[in-house]
Amino acid sequence: MTIPPPPAPAPEVVPVVEPPAKPRSWWRRNRLALVALAVLAPGTAIGIGWHEWHQYYGFDARPFVPVVVEDGDTAELAGATWGPVRGGELEDLSGFDVPDGATVIAAGIPVDPGPDGVSCTTPVLVHQATGREWQTARTEMGLLFDSEEPEYCVSDEKGEYELIVPFVVPDDVEGPFWVDVWPQEAGGSFLRFTLED
Repeated sequence: MTIPPPPAPAPEVVPVVEPPAKPRSWWRRNRLALVALAVLAPGTAIGIGWHEWHQYYGFDARPFVPVVVEDGDTAELAGATWGPVRGGELEDLSGFDVPDGATVIAAGIPVDPGPDGVSCTTPVLVHQATGREWQTARTEMGLLFDSEEPEYCVSDEKGEYELIVPFVVPDDVEGPFWVDVWPQEAGGSFLRFTLED
């Protein structure tokens, strides 16, 4: 009898190692969030921009459409007739409290309020070249309130009157200027009178 040969060792099984799967890219993992961002970001920016604009200009909060009135002309707005504006630099400042290096520019704006009356804010002086603005300085100059020379319109006043508004400006500022008047009933429109210095 012959002895069979010893069994050969079983072949060594080498496990097949799969290469590791390539992870998905960051763009693929976050595609849903990126699509949402692409849709929501512009919508949010538009919504915030509209809200801010509406808070600033809406509800008649501030005027933004000028009705330009040339020197010597009149205009009708909010049921009233305005102008023509008169004014310029005051030469005699005796009795007024005006700082050194400053001058006073006064404006007179005739108003015919019509049968319903009109209300308006105090006019503002605007330097045409720079857009710099000045508020009235009547009280600061020592000029007391006078109902015959009002600084703003009151809707109770039905007869014709003239707004008299003085502005203190630096000596080195030269005209031309605008005098802006905003009747509240005009919505976003306001009057812009040309005032030559």
